[in-house]
Amino acid sequence: MKNILIINGSLGGRNGNTSVLIKDAQKYLGQHQANIDTIHLEESEDAIAGKLAWANGFIFTSGTYWDSWGSPMQKFLEQTTQYEASDLFLFKPASVMISMHSVGGKSILSRLQGVLNTIGIAIPPMSGLVYSLSTHLAMNSSDNSFNDDFWSLEDIEVIVHNLMTAVNKKHDYKSWPVDRKDPKRKWL
Repeated sequence: MKNILIINGSLGGRNGNTSVLIKDAQKYLGQHQANIDTIHLEESEDAIAGKLAWANGFIFTSGTYWDSWGSPMQKFLEQTTQYEASDLFLFKPASVMISMHSVGGKSILSRLQGVLNTIGIAIPPMSGLVYSLSTHLAMNSSDNSFNDDFWSLEDIEVIVHNLMTAVNKKHDYKSWPVDRKDPKRKWL
C-alpha cells in the first residue's frame, strides 16, 4: 500500500469548499487501497517533515484568494523550502486541486504545479483540477450539453488514478545541486 498525504492550504480548513474535493479524493484513494493522511494547514501546527517523509505522493489543495492560493499554503511553501530536492519531495508525484468562487483558479493551478515541480515533485499528466462555483451551477442546470468541457467532481477519479499510477512507477531522474545551508540567509 502506498501513502498519500493530502495537504489542504485553504483558509476554510476541514470545513471549507476545498474539503469537499478532499472527501471525494479520499473516497477514490480508498479504492486504490492507499494509506491516507490529511493535513489542514490552517488548523495544524504539527511538525511536517515526518509526514512528508512518510508520503509516497501528495495531493495539494487550496481555495482561491485574490489570484493566489491560501496563506496557509504560502506559509507551508516558505517553511519547507529547506527540503527542496531532498528525499522528502524529490520524485514523489503530486496532484493539485483548487476550488474557486469566481476567477483565478487556473492560474493558481498552473503556478502551484510549477512550484511543486521546481522543488522536485513529479507532476503526472491530467493531475490538476479547478472546481468553481460557475461550474457547480452549470453542472446542476437543465442544459448539461456542455458539461464535458468543464472540470467536474467526477474528474477527481481521473486525478487520483493518474497520481496512483505515477506513485507505483519507478523512475531514474537526476537532481541538480541545491544549497541547503540556510535558505533564509542574507545575500544582499
